[in-house]
Parts: sequence; structure tokens; C-alpha cells
Amino acid sequence: MKLLIVDNDRDLVEMLTSWLKTLGYEVHRAYSGERAKVEWEEQKPDLVILDSTLKDIDALTMCRDMRHIHDALVLVVTDGKDVQDEVKCLESGADDYLRKPFFPSQILARIRAVSRRGRSTLSQRPSSIVKVGPLQVDSLHNEVRVNGKTSRLTPTESKLLHLLAVNANNVCTANQIVSHIWGFGNDGDSCLIKAHIRHLRQKVESDSGNPRYILTVPGVGYTLIRSSADGQAQDAKELVRTLQAVSG
Repeated sequence: MKLLIVDNDRDLVEMLTSWLKTLGYEVHRAYSGERAKVEWEEQKPDLVILDSTLKDIDALTMCRDMRHIHDALVLVVTDGKDVQDEVKCLESGADDYLRKPFFPSQILARIRAVSRRGRSTLSQRPSSIVKVGPLQVDSLHNEVRVNGKTSRLTPTESKLLHLLAVNANNVCTANQIVSHIWGFGNDGDSCLIKAHIRHLRQKVESDSGNPRYILTVPGVGYTLIRSSADGQAQDAKELVRTLQAVSG
């Protein structure tokens, strides 16, 4: 597996590079955002470990831009202590998030978990394309097409949207989502799910603040609704009430 470590902290980068190489990883490094863009494009890493607070560039904007060139998995590390820092990273397309300081065993566990999720998403070749009304979810290529417009998805977003699509008009609970994406015993929580749902809505909804397709069922979970026969979205409020009653 090919890794790219991007951080201003040279000592940390050198330590992680040496240690991860002993574990069999191919590791490349960059100490600035500008150098990271070059390495990202040239090396085409499988996973990028990215410091969110680079001095010379907005790391999260760079992350979004570079994934259009080469769509690597992204693990963000940061000094941020606020939950909103985590939400911001995930909304910017990161697949996972780790706060500094961390133990080597923690980052190794995250690398393995993120790479497992990425492989699992890409291996969904049978029925990899699921159509739900005007939405076409391609979990093999990590894309969603809505009314002729194609948007790239991160592997985590792709796996989540695929789960919602194959269960269209049914509720996926928070526990089901966590189990499907992060696995049993993982610390994925409602904050992680909400961040990914918000980011998906920005890609599939014409008005992400007033969603027609990806709906929240309060106290239960989320659902992706189908279109009715005349091509218009069903009454969202009525469907949510029905799903709440059935789930309750």
C-alpha cells in the first residue's frame, strides 16, 4: 500500500515514515501543501495522511482539489480539539479523522480501517450501479449521477449512499450505518454520520437545506426516497411520518 504523509512537523513525518516502512508500507512525504500536490499527482498514493493545519495552503481545499486529479483515501490529523473541527474535515471529504497527539498504534489502526473500507467499497462489483429515481449510484467508480450531473464521492460517502440506495424507502438506523461503514466496535458516532450525510446532500440535492431525496427520520436514522410514477418526489413529510411509525 502506498502512503503519502503531509505535515509541517518534520520530526513527526520522519518518525512515521521510518516506522511505517518497517511494516511494509511504501511511504512518500511532503512538508508543505505545494509539495504535497506534486507528490499526490506523481505518486498516486492509496492513502494520504494529511495535517489539516498546513502553513502555506488550506489543506482541506487542497484535499478536495487533488481528489479530482487522483482520488486517494484521506486520513486527516489535526491539533483541533473542537467537534466542529472534525465535522469540517469530514465535510471536506476526509474518510477519517485523528486528533494529535496520537500513539503509533492508533494511526496504524486508522490506516488499516480506512483501507479496509476503501477496498470493500471498490469490491462491490455485483450490482455496483443502483438507480433510485433520478439518482444513479456507482459504487465501483465512487460516483453519483443526478439529472445528468455526475459528482465524485469519497469511498466512505459511496458506501453510505450505496447502503441507502439498496434500502430505498426504508430506514437505515445509525447502528446499521456504523456497522456497515466502520464495523462493529468502531467509535463511529452520530456526528460522523451527520457530517457524511450533509456532504452527500450537497452533492445530490438541488437545495441541501431542504432535501428531497436523503431524508432524516428523527430518532431513527436516514432514508433515500424513490420518485413517484410522475417523476416527482413523494411527500417527504408524510413518508418520514410513516417510517417513524413503522420503525417505532
